[in-house]
Amino acid sequence: MVGIRGGEAPVSNAAHMHAPSGTSPAASCVQQLRLLIELGHYEPGERLGSERLLAEQMGVSRSVLRAALSVLEREGRIVRLIGRNGGIMISDGRLERSLNTTESLPDIAKRQGHALKSQVLAARELVAEALDRRQLGLNSGDRIYRVTRLRITDQTPLMLEDSRFPASRFPNLLSHDLTQSIYHILSNEYGAQRGESHETLTVEEATEDEADLLQVTLGEPLIRITRITRDRSGRLIEAADDRYIAARMRFTLASPGYVRLSASVRSA
Repeated sequence: MVGIRGGEAPVSNAAHMHAPSGTSPAASCVQQLRLLIELGHYEPGERLGSERLLAEQMGVSRSVLRAALSVLEREGRIVRLIGRNGGIMISDGRLERSLNTTESLPDIAKRQGHALKSQVLAARELVAEALDRRQLGLNSGDRIYRVTRLRITDQTPLMLEDSRFPASRFPNLLSHDLTQSIYHILSNEYGAQRGESHETLTVEEATEDEADLLQVTLGEPLIRITRITRDRSGRLIEAADDRYIAARMRFTLASPGYVRLSASVRSA
């Protein structure tokens, strides 16, 4: 009998009935799980529970299940998460990010079983321009730090990140290891914990430079997110312009349960 989502009773015998006769238990298990995924019983991002629970649901030993999961992991159909919140997660290769949270990208990637690396392309101290002053609440002559990074998951480019920070709020920011989470640096070194963010999402085509850095074709769809971030006391701490490869990301948004107008209402 084939198991389904953790805690539920088994679904139909459909996957089991399609398992080829004469195959090894591990190969049969692979076929069953593939079919369940293809039939939509499991969705990308959904957890299957622990190895122990899934082995019990499928009626196989844990060694057989591990062999089957190794095949599915190589195919990119699942990721196996280690640790307290570990388990088995259905994957289509995309990283999923909720627009309802301010969770950092390294934390998102780690929780979903992806290895995230950051390559610093540029890190400079500059005089704030008009846009910087408006977005960060600065005055003429104030300075900013501008950090441009390439974010990479599983050895493949994921997004370009261009962030600006008020230099007076974060002195010597560029002396830190900027391949690490900058939000963690702001919190641990400067006491600036990330609070509210205002984000705007658009779809754009990759320019020649962006395509070269992201290793995609010219004109490839990119998800552009511009972001203004405040700390928990309400002070402006970051203005960012991110570009994600659309084919590698999934964004989700939950309704808060009330209507918020998308733009000012024009009178008839």
